[in-house]
Amino acid sequence: MNAEIAELTATMRGRGEWEHRRFFPPGPKLAICLSGGDGTLAGLSETELIEVAAAARRQTAWAQARELAAIAELTRRRTRDERDDHPDYRVLSAHESVVEEVAAALTLTSESAATQVHLAERLHTDLPETRRALEAGLLDLPRARAISDLTDHLPEDVTASVEEAVIEQASEQTTGQLRRRLRRVVQRLAPEQVERRKREAIAGRRLEVWETQDGTADLALCDLAATDAHAIHNKITAIAHSLRQDGDVRSLDQIRADLAQQLLRGTPLPEAARAVFTEQVEPIAPPATSPPSLTATAAVSAEGAPTASVPLECRDTADVLADVIGARLAQVTEYARKQGRLDGLDARLRHSVRELQDQVAAARDAHCEAADHRHTGYRPPAAMRKVIEARHPVCVFPSCNRRSDRCDLDHTSPWSQDGQGRTCPCNLAPLCRRHHRSKQSPRWALYQPWSGLLIWVTPAGTWHIVRPERRRE
Repeated sequence: MNAEIAELTATMRGRGEWEHRRFFPPGPKLAICLSGGDGTLAGLSETELIEVAAAARRQTAWAQARELAAIAELTRRRTRDERDDHPDYRVLSAHESVVEEVAAALTLTSESAATQVHLAERLHTDLPETRRALEAGLLDLPRARAISDLTDHLPEDVTASVEEAVIEQASEQTTGQLRRRLRRVVQRLAPEQVERRKREAIAGRRLEVWETQDGTADLALCDLAATDAHAIHNKITAIAHSLRQDGDVRSLDQIRADLAQQLLRGTPLPEAARAVFTEQVEPIAPPATSPPSLTATAAVSAEGAPTASVPLECRDTADVLADVIGARLAQVTEYARKQGRLDGLDARLRHSVRELQDQVAAARDAHCEAADHRHTGYRPPAAMRKVIEARHPVCVFPSCNRRSDRCDLDHTSPWSQDGQGRTCPCNLAPLCRRHHRSKQSPRWALYQPWSGLLIWVTPAGTWHIVRPERRRE
């Protein structure tokens, strides 16, 4: 690497830094050229700055191609190793297991990780030219994804023909232009499949709601027939224009949104229009109370979501222990790397966590006895569930955001009547149904060495620490 840097430095002497490198191919050498802080850009011309931006985009595409290649190889190995018998519905398949590992490692939701795994598989099976274009920096990831999306579920020969028809010009088109080109080509080559996909999409029509970063929420009707969607939009728009002409000072978007709310709440159309015209928007009042303290007791908000925190002393113990475990697992990983023994690392990590868990078992049991929060039965009482939901407002899988009141309350160590797998906050955590299956899958492991402190170990030998009081983002 030092020789490469010296060679590039010698090449740059006596000329503009980016001269003759406008189309420098992505890879390690381009990474060296792009290295350095903002100060390295100060002496460049505006033309060169644009070339640096374009080069960085090519390098990004190359790096993303490497990411997808690694995911595809992991998927290939796991699928190859999976036995050909009937899978147990209580555990994840090899493909699902890879999805959850990718989600945890890349901090993605399960849905986003599944999309990433699917794209990786397609680029390394059905779309070789698209993969090569991404590796060469000729395409960015959104355009590669567009080609994958619009050729999905098409016959193999049709997919190859579509890719051949669009790949040459794809690097010169925006994502929108490429999608329009893809639709025209697919419509010409496979009209039956296009119609079938349309029918399947309409069959999956749905109403969705999700929260935004501003504390509001979006509501959407998805996958309606295009004619129906346009008819609904045109009807509401026509009424909104009428209200504007009658003197409503709000924007057209605001009127449409308010009118849609009234109609969806069941207000008949004439009354809905009158209500929208006469309603006044109240200013947003500041919160009346301060945020709960660290020592607040468990409570439930108006929406049913836990709002309280766990005691400060419990959180401090969990944080200290989390740091110790993280340092120990990092040492185990580094030692295995130096010894060239990364295969089977997951088993060594699990062994290390169990050792550390045994070392704090007496202190944890004493804390549990002092708190007197054990329960003799399998199902935790409602008060205990509220405490745990307050401690972990969402599923304890690292990248999951499903609310804990919609999750299973799982015994980290399986429940048993002899008390080994106790029903108490020290051994319970919320897991959505999918990640409950992840925990039960071969080579996955979940530990709770201290109340609210969760340690995941994945089959690939990575670990993830989830601390108490994890909040929805």
